[in-house]
Amino acid sequence: MIRGHILTGQPVGSRSLSRGIGLDLSPAAIRSTMADLETRGLLTHPHTSAGRVPTDLAYRLYVDHLMERPRMEAHHAQVIDEALLRTRNEIPELLAEASRQLSHFSKQVGVVSAPEIRRIVVEHLEFVRLDARRVVAVLVGRSGLVHNRILDAAEPREQAELDRIGRYLSEKFHGKTLLETRQILLERMAEETAAYDRLVSRSLELGRRALEANASSAEVFVEGASHLLDEPEFADLDRMKGLLRTLEEKNHLIDLLSRVLEEQGMHVVIGRENPVANLAECSLVASTYGSGGQVLGAVGIVGPKRMEYARAIALVEHLARVLTGLLSQPRE
Repeated sequence: MIRGHILTGQPVGSRSLSRGIGLDLSPAAIRSTMADLETRGLLTHPHTSAGRVPTDLAYRLYVDHLMERPRMEAHHAQVIDEALLRTRNEIPELLAEASRQLSHFSKQVGVVSAPEIRRIVVEHLEFVRLDARRVVAVLVGRSGLVHNRILDAAEPREQAELDRIGRYLSEKFHGKTLLETRQILLERMAEETAAYDRLVSRSLELGRRALEANASSAEVFVEGASHLLDEPEFADLDRMKGLLRTLEEKNHLIDLLSRVLEEQGMHVVIGRENPVANLAECSLVASTYGSGGQVLGAVGIVGPKRMEYARAIALVEHLARVLTGLLSQPRE
């Protein structure tokens, strides 16, 4: 039943089901069984005379207990590996390529969230003087991610002093996440300021401002929204407009993928399990990726509820594994 609906996108009737399942059951017996499943909330029908379609609950049962074992095709895995390897040293390009590969092989929407700034492990911090009143804060994460922010200096800073501040902060916070670093900075600034010399006080203040400037940064790479135009579920123009608007604005996707980051591993969010109203007819298959045991972001596929879940899960698992491997390697 579910396989038939996944392949056609159309309601499945008892007669077509009796011909396709290979069981010696009459259409009447199948109709009776389907009626019972509808009573249990597993099937519904869009029109009085139409066949049935699976509910969100039925898809959940299918994914959790009945689906075939996810398996990645070796040729597809090789193509993906080679594409990501070509961009491994440019993090934004690597994540954008991952979203393209997800979309290409799933024929759905590929989404990849960039690492949340608070999860990044500090490799070093440095500050570059632009002019007397402006400074560029450069944060380099252990995985090779680089974040730049322009800060307005409260008073003039010479490059030699900025170099000392960068060395001091790098030494103190190397190996800590930005969340840990920011908390320590705030605690130390709350202590008796007389206990610190001028360099330390300036270092703490500049470090705090650099981290605050980065704290709200978030980005998600989205590829392949046009694939949804071919799906019968989204033939309704208003529904399609709402879905495309959600994908374009991205903030809902960032929030949704942030929920995935709270737990490592694979997540499948089906239909109305999704908190975003415009995605109620969609499912999300997503997994976390990281570096050195640290969760950094998430990769996923957004598509109609009748997506091929086993194929999507295998694809997402592979992308997450490859990204983790590449980000865990030393940068060139």
